[in-house]
Amino acid sequence: MNVFQALDSMEEALNESKPLPWPMQARSVIDKERLKKLIARTRDSLPEEVHQARWISRETRRIAEETRGKADRVVKEAHSKAQEILNRAEIETQHRVQNSEVLVLARREAEKIIEKARSEADRVLGEADAKAAATKSEAENAARKLREESEQAAKKLRQESESDARRTREEADRYALKVLGGMEAELSKILTIVKQGQESLHD
Repeated sequence: MNVFQALDSMEEALNESKPLPWPMQARSVIDKERLKKLIARTRDSLPEEVHQARWISRETRRIAEETRGKADRVVKEAHSKAQEILNRAEIETQHRVQNSEVLVLARREAEKIIEKARSEADRVLGEADAKAAATKSEAENAARKLREESEQAAKKLRQESESDARRTREEADRYALKVLGGMEAELSKILTIVKQGQESLHD
């Protein structure tokens, strides 16, 4: 069963449905199971390109969601690591200051440790941002590729539909010419018989 046959079957089911009593006669009762079967047949009859386009659309959404989740995890882990580095630096700084005999030297050492920790945190955050940007770029490329494939599939489907329609018209024209040719031959025979009858009457 092709798509048009399936649609004809659905239309037939709607036409055969029983209308509700007044004042709801504009609505009708239809066999639910039959309609489900007709919808399933219609779906099965769809061209492979339509199923492909639907799959591509789902894959695009799935990739985008996975990419967003991955980017969020990368940034979150980077922030967590940076905070851990800063906390460790502060604890180490406080320990050195408390145990240092020379407070000035301890403060200088603490400042170095904190600066180093901040630099490390900035580096980690920079790498995280770079990874997130790369992941986003990959997702955009994948989505663009899937969108292009979907458009190509739709274009191919349109071309095939136009080709089928053109072929149907050509077959209809050939059939009409064949029928008209047959009718012309029959009319020619009839005219010949009538002419012969007229000639025999004159004789």
